[in-house]
Amino acid sequence: MIIGGITLPESYTPLDCTKPRATRTVAVVSTYGGANVFDWGSILAGKEIKLTWKSMTVALFEALDALYQAGNVVIWDSGIGGKVYQVKITAFDGSLLFDKNNEYMLNVAMTMIILDEVVT
Repeated sequence: MIIGGITLPESYTPLDCTKPRATRTVAVVSTYGGANVFDWGSILAGKEIKLTWKSMTVALFEALDALYQAGNVVIWDSGIGGKVYQVKITAFDGSLLFDKNNEYMLNVAMTMIILDEVVT
């Protein structure tokens, strides 16, 4: 998996990841005589992706945090079916493990919003 040009070592594959798939967008509006259903079909843009890790090194956390803090659109190579997406990281956090060297972050979570699929 690659996030914003940072290749995650295999040992830091996320523990959990939302499946990047289009979801249906439907709205129902009640009217005087019944209801109107508006169905825009399946849309990928705006899909929220949550990634979680049990732990990661502080160095990797800081590299990913720099992407989050910059607020730029980044490329996410999901490693899922060869799909690559443009995403915006909207949340990123974890807990510092107070070990001897302060080397690890625990319970790391990242939230991204898919903007578009990159078609090559």
